[in-house]
Amino acid sequence: MNGRRSRALLKAVTPMLEPGEQVVAMSLVNLCEISVKRNLAMGVAAAVLSGGTMIAAAAPQPIYLAVSRERLFLFVANQTFAKPDRHMATFPLQGLTRTEIKNRVLKKSFDLVDASTGSALRLFFPVLVRNNSLDIVAGLVPVAGAAV
Repeated sequence: MNGRRSRALLKAVTPMLEPGEQVVAMSLVNLCEISVKRNLAMGVAAAVLSGGTMIAAAAPQPIYLAVSRERLFLFVANQTFAKPDRHMATFPLQGLTRTEIKNRVLKKSFDLVDASTGSALRLFFPVLVRNNSLDIVAGLVPVAGAAV
């Protein structure tokens, strides 16, 4: 994430932090996966409907992730102005577990699982993101079933 995006995310998350709490990692992530089949189908449909003059591709909505030692914050990204648009969710790290990191061709992912509700959230980290936020988040949240 470049400096402008980092400053905008830090400005958005700062009012939500408790006294003494600091952001330890920030990144752009995706919460959903766009399959190759869906992308191909959309491209073919757009080409057929436009008589071959246009083609389309699906892209997941990017989400800003900010992590402190106590909480994980998610913000919807405004792609036009490269800044956080609105607060989406906040999760306390206590009680969260994760699955092992899955290394894929263009992304890495893992699931965050809330032990109290059993709900899960899959985070996709693009491989091209050249920061260590994946390692920091993975280090703060223990793997499900692992001895702590």
